[in-house]
Order: sequence, then structure tokens, then C-alpha cells
Amino acid sequence: MFYNNTKQDFLCCNSPTPSKVIAFASEQCLKILSENSHWNADGIFRTAPALFTQAYYIHVWDEFSMKSVIFSCCEDKSQEGYHRLFTSLVIYANTKNISLNSSSTLIYFEQGTINAINDVFPQASVKGCHFHYAKNVWKKIKKYGLAKLSKQENIRPQIANIISVPLIPPNEINNSMEKIIDELCDVNSKFDKLTDYIINNYIDDGRFPIHMWNHFDTIGERPRTNNHLNPSPY
Repeated sequence: MFYNNTKQDFLCCNSPTPSKVIAFASEQCLKILSENSHWNADGIFRTAPALFTQAYYIHVWDEFSMKSVIFSCCEDKSQEGYHRLFTSLVIYANTKNISLNSSSTLIYFEQGTINAINDVFPQASVKGCHFHYAKNVWKKIKKYGLAKLSKQENIRPQIANIISVPLIPPNEINNSMEKIIDELCDVNSKFDKLTDYIINNYIDDGRFPIHMWNHFDTIGERPRTNNHLNPSPY
């Protein structure tokens, strides 16, 4: 497949079903991707074409802006699909004498994506989007029926503290969480489920290691969310 005007190759992945992936990128975009070691990747469901579950984008951040370089359509959200996408990009780029070596990729907290990136780019650091971390916390607050309680004046600061934990030095996280838990438990034991969720998923030997979701080392250097990647619904 080619651009109508430039006649450049455009289709870089067209895998079979199941877990079908179609990906598009110009040679110029692949060069931009190779020259920037920090990638941002996210899927958008509402813009997915028919027959596909999501449109999946890869962007790069430089000192001026966030640039969209890879556009793909994924049939599902499986690890196999993500693996096909990243592997196909590497293989296709190699045919253009372009080497893709991500040193870090900021993504949503999706295990299939994490596993695929770790396999294709073992040297890369996978970082979890801070916005999605906060969104996950708020989802649990609503699930456990704590939304109204969380707005109380004596509780609201501790919820804000939980959401801000990714922004503090890693060596201060455990002590900070202990203080937050003590404060919440003193106010209302109903928050035990929320604090258990945080501990089991993000603290100590949680599902997502601290180095994945902590952004202290990147503050002021590059975005800690993928909000740039999400088109406005309006």
C-alpha cells in the first residue's frame, strides 16, 4: 500500500486472524521512532474501524511536542496481537535499514501489552500511565461504594495522596502509604478494601512493580500520561 502523493510504502503489518493487526507507518515516521527512545502507546476504542476492537497508536515525545508515528487497528486486546504489532514493526523497519530500540514505553496497565513489549524490547522500561493509575483507583472507590465518603473533608486529602504517590521518590513510598492507610482506617474501616487493592497491585510485591508506575525520575522531562494520544470525543 502506498501514499497517493509520495508513493511511499505505508502498510507495515497485515497479520491473519485471529488477533489480526493492521499497522501503517511511513519510512519517515519509522525514522522518527528510531531516533526517539521514549515511546507512548495507547488504544482508542471509539475510533476503531469496523471489524476491529481498537485503534492503537504509538507516539514519540521530543522537546517540542507529541508526534503520532504509528497507526494500527487491532482485532482484540490479546498479548498475541500486541506481540505481532511490535514484532512486525521491528522486521519492517529492518527492511528499511532502520533499527527500533525503545528504552521506555508509556502504556496503560495492560498485562498483555507489558509482556509483549518485554519480549520484543527486553531492554525497554515499561511505564504505566499516571492518568490510568488514578482512573483505576477511582474505579475501585466507586466499586466499593466509597465515592460519597471520599468527598468528605477529612478523607479527600488522603485520596489525593494515594493518587499522588507515583510522584514521590520510590524510597518514600512505603512510609507514605503506611501513613495514608493509618489515616483512612482511623476514619472509616470501609476503606480497607481500597487500601488492600493498592497494596496488592502497586506496593511491595504487587502486580505492578514500583519502578513501572513511579514517575519521580521523569518529572519535568516528559509526559507521565498518555492524554496526548486520546482524541477529543467532540
